[in-house]
Amino acid sequence: MSAADSQGYRDACSTMQVPASGIYFTTLGSQEVMLSRDKAGDIVAVSGFCTHSMGRLEGGKVEGDVIICPHHGARFNFRTGRAMTSCPNLAKFDVKIAGHRVLVRVGR
Repeated sequence: MSAADSQGYRDACSTMQVPASGIYFTTLGSQEVMLSRDKAGDIVAVSGFCTHSMGRLEGGKVEGDVIICPHHGARFNFRTGRAMTSCPNLAKFDVKIAGHRVLVRVGR
């Protein structure tokens, strides 16, 4: 992945890699990121680390808009980052589109 631009955005992937339904996982620096599309079709980004165990959510079972942590079963809405269990919500990251590239600002 490329270095961050002057505003802290990093190139995450092509817009075509983010599915209409489901999740695209990527790593930006040391941050795991889940990219998906909201109900309007806009791309959103949330942390790919479970807030309970800090384990990676990649590989978790997906049920509708919910991903289930493969480590301890915590449940999160992957479009909003909202926790469906007693865990804290996932961090949500700023996204901007530049041409056909998805840029994400993590760590702010």
